[in-house]
Amino acid sequence: MEVRIRPTRTLFFSEENFFGIYGAEVHNDDLNKGVKLNRYDNISIKGVMPKLNHGEEYVVVLKEEENSKYEGSYVVESIRQDKPTSIEDQRAFLEAILTPLQVENIFNVYDEGQDIVSMIENNEFDFMAVKGLGEKSFVKLRDKVMENVDMSEVLAFLSKYGIKYNMISKLVKEYKNPQIVIQKIEENPYILTEVKGVGFVKADEIAKAVGYDLESPHRLDSCFQYIVGEENSNGHSWIGYKQLLNKAIDLLNINKSLIEDRLDGKAVDLIRDNNRYTTKRVYKAEEFVAMKMTQFKTQSTKLFEDEEIDTFLQEYCAEHEVELEENQRKFFYDWNENNILMLVGGGGMGKSWLQRILLELIDKKNLRTALLAPTGKASKVMQGYTGRHASTIHRKAGVYDSDEEGKGEIWEDCIIIDESSMCDIFILQNFFLALVNTNARILFVGDDFQLPSVGVGNFLYDIIHSQHIKVSKLKKVFRQADGGILNVATDVREGKKFLNDTDDGRIQFGRDCVFWLTDQDYVSDGIYVNYKNVLKKFDQDDVVILSPTKKGKLGTVEINKEVQKIANPSSPHKKEKAFGRDNQIIFRVGDSVMNTVNTYDIDTTEGGIANVYNGDTGKIVDIDEKEKFIIVNFEGIEVKMKFEQVLQTLLHSWAMTIHKSQGSQFRVVILVLDKSMKYQLNANLIYTGISRAKDYMLGLGQAEAINHGISKFANMERRSFLQEFLNVYNGEFEFDK
Repeated sequence: MEVRIRPTRTLFFSEENFFGIYGAEVHNDDLNKGVKLNRYDNISIKGVMPKLNHGEEYVVVLKEEENSKYEGSYVVESIRQDKPTSIEDQRAFLEAILTPLQVENIFNVYDEGQDIVSMIENNEFDFMAVKGLGEKSFVKLRDKVMENVDMSEVLAFLSKYGIKYNMISKLVKEYKNPQIVIQKIEENPYILTEVKGVGFVKADEIAKAVGYDLESPHRLDSCFQYIVGEENSNGHSWIGYKQLLNKAIDLLNINKSLIEDRLDGKAVDLIRDNNRYTTKRVYKAEEFVAMKMTQFKTQSTKLFEDEEIDTFLQEYCAEHEVELEENQRKFFYDWNENNILMLVGGGGMGKSWLQRILLELIDKKNLRTALLAPTGKASKVMQGYTGRHASTIHRKAGVYDSDEEGKGEIWEDCIIIDESSMCDIFILQNFFLALVNTNARILFVGDDFQLPSVGVGNFLYDIIHSQHIKVSKLKKVFRQADGGILNVATDVREGKKFLNDTDDGRIQFGRDCVFWLTDQDYVSDGIYVNYKNVLKKFDQDDVVILSPTKKGKLGTVEINKEVQKIANPSSPHKKEKAFGRDNQIIFRVGDSVMNTVNTYDIDTTEGGIANVYNGDTGKIVDIDEKEKFIIVNFEGIEVKMKFEQVLQTLLHSWAMTIHKSQGSQFRVVILVLDKSMKYQLNANLIYTGISRAKDYMLGLGQAEAINHGISKFANMERRSFLQEFLNVYNGEFEFDK
C-alpha cells in the first residue's frame, strides 16, 4: 500500500548501509487503506532508506512485515518526499533549514511566484545576491534539496530495478544532480564504476536490470578494466591474453569471438604489449619512472674527490671509535659516483647508521637534503634515527594526476628515500613528477627480503634485477652478543630454524625476544594476557599486535575489538559511535586508528583542508553526532571524517597486519604465528614482523607452524614492465607496442 507518513521517532539508523527503523504517524486520509496501527496509534517501518527527518511528510510503499510479533510493523518497499511547490510549502521547507530572516531575504530577491527549490536544483539560484545567506548556509540548503527532495526522482527510476538507496546516494553525490544519474545510467550503466564502491559486478547487475545491451563495447571495456584492476590490487602491472580472455568469458557470458574482437586493439584505455594487457595509467607510470631513473643515472658526476671521502671517513671513525666494514665503506664512494643509487641490506647491516654518516658528509658541501619515506610511520622512524625532519613522499610531492602540472616541488640537492620496497609505481611517479632539481642526487634505501608494496609494482626487486641502476649491497650482519631479536630475524632471513618442532612453553632468545609456544586454543588468551602485562611498562603507542591476516579469531579485526576493551574501555564520559549491524565496530574517543585510503581535501577543524594518506595513524579526539563526523588527530592535524566514509577508510590500529606494519618500528611487538594461518606464513612475512620490534618481541603460536613458514620463501616476482622499460631506455631493445 502507498501511504503518507510523518516519522516521530528514530529507533535505529546506520550511516554505513542506510538501514533504518522508525516510528511514524500515518496521514489521517490514508488510514482507510488497511493500515494496522500498533498500541501507540502509529506504525513502525524498517528498510533501506535515506535518513528521515521527524515531522516531515514522506510517501512510502509498505508491505506488512511477516512473522512480526507486533502489529503495525511494516517493511519499506520505496520511499520519496514530494517536492514542495506551493508558496506555503516552499517557505516551510526553507525555514526548516535557514533562519526566518534568511528566508525573508530570499523572497525579497526572488518573488513568490518563482520555484525556489527547482532553481536550487538546476543551479539557477544566486545565493550571493541574498543578504545574510553565506556559502555555508547555501551549501547546507543545496545538500538538503538534493538529498530529500530531488532524490525522489532517481528513487522512482531505480527502485523498480531493485537498486537500494545507499547506492543511489553515492551516485547522486558523485554527479550532483539526479537527472544526470538517470541519464548516465541510460546511456552507459558502466560509467557508474567511477563511483567509489561501485565495481563492474554491481554495475553489470544494474545494466541487466535496465535491459542494457549485453554486447555493448562499454560493457566489455568495463569488464576488462575490472579484471586488470583485480591484478593491480594483487600488485601485478599486467595480465596475459589467455588469462584475461578466460576471465572475461566467465563474467560476460557472451560469444567468445566478440570478446576476442574487442581485445584486438579496440578496448578503450587498455594497452596491449606482446599479448600482455594493462591500463594506460599503469603503463605510462612505469615508463615514466624508468625514463627518469635512466636520466638521473646518465648525468652522474662526482661531488667529492676520493681523497676527501677518505679523510672524512677516517676522521669520523676515529672520533666515534668505530669501524666500517668493506661494503659499508664502499657505499660512500658508490653514492659519490652515482646520481641515483640503491642501498640494499637486511636488519642489523647498518643502513640507518650509514645514512646518518652520509648526512654529515653532505653537510660538508652545505647541500640541501630531503628525507622521505612511503608512509607516516616510516618517516617517523627515519626522523628518529637521523635526528632530522623527514616527510612522506605524498606530502612532499603533492598529488598529481597523469597530465597535471606540479602541485608539489622537490628542489633539494640530495634526497634519501627509505623503505623503498614499499613504494608502488604511482608513489614513484608522483615523486619524479615533483622533482624539479634535475641535478639532484637520489638514494633509495631498502631491505630486499621484506615484502613488496601493497600497491602496483615491485620497485626494489625490479631495480636490483634490472642491473641498470647501481646497487650498493650490504652483506654483513652485526649480530647481538646475547642472541636476541636481531639474531632471530637474521636466522629467519637465512632460512635457519631456531626452534625444534616439538618445542613447547616459554623459550627466550637473548634479553629481548621470547616465544610462547602453545596449543591453538590458548593463543587468543595469550595475546590479551600479555598485552595487559606489557601495558604496565610501556605506553599504548609503543606496542603493536601483528597478525598475518585481518580475518578470523586471530585476525586484526577481532583482536582490535578485544584490545579496545583493554586499551580504551567504554565510559559514560567518552563519546562513541557504532557502525554496522552484523559485524558491528565501535569507534570511541581515544581510539588509535589507521587511515587505509588516500583521502584528499578533507576538512580540518581549523577551517582548512588536508590530505590524509594510506597508512597514516592517529587518535580519535571527538565524535560529532549532529554534523555526522569523527574528528581524528593525524600528526597534529585534526580532520573531520564523515560517518559514511569511516568504515571504508578507518581501522583500529592496536593490531595491524604484518604487511601494513612495514616501515614502522615499535618498542614492543606481539607477533601471532599460529598454524591456522599456516598457508600464509613464509620467511619474508615472519622476518618483517620480527624486525618491527625495537626493544622487545613476543611470538605466540606453535613451533611447527613457525618452522613451516621459515622453510618457505615468498615469490618476490610480480608481473611488471619496469625492468623492460629500463632495458629500453638503456638501449637494449624496443617494446613491441
